[in-house]
Amino acid sequence: MTSQSPAVSPTPFILTPPSQSVSGTLTILHNKVTQLTRTNDSYQDATPGGQILTGESVATDENGIAVATVSGIVTATLNQNAELAFANLFPTDMVLEQKSGKIQYDVTDSGYPMSVRALHTLVSINSGTAIINVIDSDMSITVKTGSLKFALVDNDNNTHVWNLTAGHRANIDDPTRSVYFVHPLQ
Repeated sequence: MTSQSPAVSPTPFILTPPSQSVSGTLTILHNKVTQLTRTNDSYQDATPGGQILTGESVATDENGIAVATVSGIVTATLNQNAELAFANLFPTDMVLEQKSGKIQYDVTDSGYPMSVRALHTLVSINSGTAIINVIDSDMSITVKTGSLKFALVDNDNNTHVWNLTAGHRANIDDPTRSVYFVHPLQ
């Protein structure tokens, strides 16, 4: 006598964001913009006005420009060849991961900082406007208005924290974890 296993049919597995998370809205300003959503396993053409959920990413091509807005918290303007992942969209603990390109962050004073992870650096912005530019293994952080803190773990695994205010920039060589300051911007 042989026994057979009951037939098992696969059920779809769809991740839903936690109920405490917020969502963003995507505006396409110029040319091609793609989005990696929860329902796709690769980047697809983005939809103007489309929703951005926790865990999703947006990317622009060599001529693309897009704006991702999380109402009341941040507006991120992605210039050409930029990629941004929305790692955590909790309003009290928001973390975005900038993978490449130049992105301007306009942060509203919500009472909580908004954080951006880029290479081995974590940037915390309470309010104001900052530009982060990631090119290969180099990056810069420029403060247009307001102030921010950024932290970097050096090659000896020590964490260093700096403050930047309006009109200042930090250039970071990621492989050596070296920071160079430009005061004031020229």
